[in-house]
Amino acid sequence: MPTSDVASKGAQAALFALAGLCFLLPFVSLSCASEEIAEGMGMERVDQTRSGVQLVLGGSEREGFFPENAIDRPQPGAEPEFKIPAEPFAGIALAAAFVGLAFVFARVTRTRLLGASIAGAAGAGSLLLLATSPTLRALGLTAVTLLYGFWIAFGLFGLAAAVHLIQLRVGLPEAIGEPNAGAAPRSPPGPDP
Repeated sequence: MPTSDVASKGAQAALFALAGLCFLLPFVSLSCASEEIAEGMGMERVDQTRSGVQLVLGGSEREGFFPENAIDRPQPGAEPEFKIPAEPFAGIALAAAFVGLAFVFARVTRTRLLGASIAGAAGAGSLLLLATSPTLRALGLTAVTLLYGFWIAFGLFGLAAAVHLIQLRVGLPEAIGEPNAGAAPRSPPGPDP
């Protein structure tokens, strides 16, 4: 295996590995009320920052964070608790990072490039769907702000998809089955000088 191919696979693997690591960073900030509503009701606005892993796993929330449409408002002074369900689009994007990383090390070039480009596109698409998530909005959350972990992961997935598609399309004719891709062009037959 040539050194350039090893370096290329290393760079491609780094794109997916970094996209997966971005799930440890803050992904979204959730709020139940805008600043105007919170001030009008005389209550403090509470924002919750969630990492990508927390979105994948879901979990209980405390600290005065209570959505508008939750059942049975708590008694004054009690700490409200409700469960934010696991976000399926975040789970799909994290799985795409692992699948893309696995495809980078496939032996067959066409399989590697096609699989990794699909994984990158699936990760970016899932994060786009997460940005408009009906699951989070259904909880009565009025403000869902996307943070830097989300944007870095989205960019890395998009870059991974683009790099693998370009390599599949332009750089590797043997990957798409063209015979004699490395052979020198033949001159047309003609009279010998």
